[in-house]
Amino acid sequence: MSDSKTIRKRITPVIVVLLIAAGAIGLWYKLSREVDQPAWITATARDQFLYGSTGAERTAGMPYWIWLVLPRIFPEYLPYPGGYVAVGVTWEEGREMPAGFSKKTVGYVRVAANCALCHAQSYRSSRDATPQVVQAVPGRTVDLQPLLTFLKRCAEDPRFNADELLAEIDMATQLSFVDRLLYRFVLIPRTRQALIDQTALLDSSLHAHRRNPGSSFVDPRLKPLEEEVRALRAPAFPLPVNAALASTGRAVFTEHCASCHAIVPNDKTTEKVYPLSEVGTDRALLDEWANPPASSTAATSARQAAVKGGGYVAPSLAGMWLRGPYLHNGSVPSVRELLEAQAQRRSSFFPGSDIVDEANLGFLSAMEEEPGRQRFTRYDTSLPGHSNAGHLYATGLSPADKNALIEYLKQL
Repeated sequence: MSDSKTIRKRITPVIVVLLIAAGAIGLWYKLSREVDQPAWITATARDQFLYGSTGAERTAGMPYWIWLVLPRIFPEYLPYPGGYVAVGVTWEEGREMPAGFSKKTVGYVRVAANCALCHAQSYRSSRDATPQVVQAVPGRTVDLQPLLTFLKRCAEDPRFNADELLAEIDMATQLSFVDRLLYRFVLIPRTRQALIDQTALLDSSLHAHRRNPGSSFVDPRLKPLEEEVRALRAPAFPLPVNAALASTGRAVFTEHCASCHAIVPNDKTTEKVYPLSEVGTDRALLDEWANPPASSTAATSARQAAVKGGGYVAPSLAGMWLRGPYLHNGSVPSVRELLEAQAQRRSSFFPGSDIVDEANLGFLSAMEEEPGRQRFTRYDTSLPGHSNAGHLYATGLSPADKNALIEYLKQL
């Protein structure tokens, strides 16, 4: 055998190995390489909570450019122009991403959900005020269904295809040749199916938490965030409070409310289970806790205590102004209505607005839509699990005492 043939025979396996290695490195670079998020996100606990990655991009995560162009291609599936804000997403002025969405490169640039997608919310002191974003509000979460429905309807539309999406993406950025192939043959088909299955934004840990919000996280990545949420405090009521009237209301609270409700944030020392025979509120949630589906994770100690006691816990009222609608099922839109007999409470209303209801304490809920911004879903108290019955404490107070009590509750 000639020397040249011998050399080729020896070199060929080396070349094959190098090509395989190069291909593996290329796949890793395009699909798995992780790049840290910008330093400003991790600089403060607030920004980390609102925009930081929880690691969901590794197993979920939606390609950023697809996420960006969907509202442009499918505006008919939004109640109003304006992108994701129209389906209830919270967006701070001047930020590239809405609260609750992390943007991170894992191979390619991806968008995934974090805890703030459910737990952050905005409020406005008036219709024309700039929305203020709060990291998390105990006892209240954002309804994700309008967002998930929008994404699913986009994916089910025949226009969700490589030609349509890449044409729109081309108007926003210039993908490389390799990235165009990746989007056309891998990312677009895979994202379409993930959106239909509603697994594109939430990884398994967040999905499990959404199904069973009372359960603790088992994923060690999310444990610190869980503790952070518990430690958060609500901001001060954003409108003027009548100090003299609030002082009168403090005495009303002490006499009629303090025996059940604490005013210290996350105070567990005074929490007590009140049986349904006494509190009289809707029992559907308690029945669900008592007979959880087979797919449910283990019940928390609080739920176990509620089931054992046959009722619900009276929580701390700290930050109450941000936590409407009220009762465990969100069936009463304002504190003022909560202080009325059931017959005086509205049988339906429209939750979802972030405009503070100064007079009644809660959020405005009489309008079906805020023109040009968002449309709300009607809450019907006649539906199973939606009853606004019960919690008739302090309903016999005089109008003056109710006004004073509401003014005091604004301060908590």
